[in-house]
Amino acid sequence: MLKRMLNVIAFIVLLTGNYIIAFSQEIKAEVSVNMEQLEFEARTNVGTMKRDLENYINNQKFTQNDWEGDPVNVQMTIYLSGGYQNRYSAKLFVISTRAIEGKGNRQSVNLKTFEDNWSFEYALGANLTYNSLRFDAFTSVIDYYMLLIIGYELDTWEELGGSSAFTEARRIVELGASQNASGFSTYSNPGEFTKYNITSELTNMRFHEFRKLIFAYYVDGLDMMESSKTDALNNLKNIIYNLALFKKNKLVESSVLLDMFFDSKAQEIASIFNGHQDENVFDNLKYIDPRNSTLWDDAKSGKLGN
Repeated sequence: MLKRMLNVIAFIVLLTGNYIIAFSQEIKAEVSVNMEQLEFEARTNVGTMKRDLENYINNQKFTQNDWEGDPVNVQMTIYLSGGYQNRYSAKLFVISTRAIEGKGNRQSVNLKTFEDNWSFEYALGANLTYNSLRFDAFTSVIDYYMLLIIGYELDTWEELGGSSAFTEARRIVELGASQNASGFSTYSNPGEFTKYNITSELTNMRFHEFRKLIFAYYVDGLDMMESSKTDALNNLKNIIYNLALFKKNKLVESSVLLDMFFDSKAQEIASIFNGHQDENVFDNLKYIDPRNSTLWDDAKSGKLGN
């Protein structure tokens, strides 16, 4: 079993007579802030948002666990609107990638998600601080997504490795709900893309099997592709088959995790199996993810990339 647990967790260095504890960072984020919808006067207070957020995320430890390996690469884009009396509305898009074993710097999109109705107050040069016991309309949303990213990353290196991060993300949801914060309601329909549904499924034992299959997708599939492509493809076909069984036998309603997985992975899977001779894999994919039926048909015909 391949695991990335390579780096030293922490180290002690002697500097100017004092011992300083240093830890491996969890996240390496690049933030983009789009202000095109803002009036000129409203841009002043968010002029440092990119710098503020990158400093906050890239220097913050979001979990109590020692982090091993390189930080997770994250791309974050914020589209701002509003701006009346320091109050802003925004859409947030977040993508994290996971390094693939082998030569080169291959990356696979692990989580692709968004926040489409985000409101908060912001001031120039904001002093962003982490407090897991206090809800903040700005930082708590960021913390929630960073914990999701960390949990998703850990789940790809160890079976159910992200459980503690997902539990912390759920605590933020519950804290936001207790404050009646927008976007944190615990009332939602099954399969609806909400923070509550996402963390409920991630922390539900019924979805342990699904999370273990995602672990296998990376370790027994993508990570093996360079060293043994035939075995990797056979493993991936088996994983897809088991995902179909999971949907058939374990799901009685829509699953937000299943949808999120294919939002991130559909193009990757289609490219891997483009023109593949085994039609069963495409039948299973269309059953699991009917939203992308055209993509699976194109991959079955070998049309991708032509």
